[in-house]
Amino acid sequence: MMESSRLASYVASRICHDVASPLTSMLQSMELLFDDSMGPAMKAEGEKAMRTGLASLEAKLRFTRFALGSQILTINESLCSVGEAKDLFVKLFATNSRTELDWQVETRRITNRQIRLLMNMTLIMIDPAARGVCRVSATERGDELVLDVEAKGQFSNFKQEVLDALAGQEPGGGWGGGAVQPYFTSVLAEEAGFSLEPRIIPQQAGLSAIGPLSPG
Repeated sequence: MMESSRLASYVASRICHDVASPLTSMLQSMELLFDDSMGPAMKAEGEKAMRTGLASLEAKLRFTRFALGSQILTINESLCSVGEAKDLFVKLFATNSRTELDWQVETRRITNRQIRLLMNMTLIMIDPAARGVCRVSATERGDELVLDVEAKGQFSNFKQEVLDALAGQEPGGGWGGGAVQPYFTSVLAEEAGFSLEPRIIPQQAGLSAIGPLSPG
């Protein structure tokens, strides 16, 4: 397993990367707003872009605070508020016009640790679901909980580095940006007693995690 200090640095780098895009958009919009040579139409466009950037930044930071940060570490085994979790997912996808969220979480017996795992699985699947649908589900199966994120889109597939990282292995090309998220997810799954199972069929990719159901 990767050293914790090394993993922390990679995760921090991932967070900075996710925040950089909306921040850059907001800075460009501010230049339009404070440029006296721009007409009313351009200033209105700049204001609209800034509002969009702010909404995107807020959604990503709130989601990341739970998925990658320490917000829920002290209450890992407590049952989560499914309604609050859904709100985080809905707002994240609302800032991504290319991908639609299909929320299918049917159980209330899901802990904060498990919802955190589902959030990280979703972060992996957003890119494969580009220009399509990302279905997020959690269902009970006997004494097991099945978490599943399915991508249906034009580019629904996994890169080899993602598959390697999900298996807890260092990709052949090293720890590039695309491998950090799946490796971190594999660590969370192992800690929660879940097994990860990626799958690929034409124009569809999925990632499942199966583990013990909370006694509630």
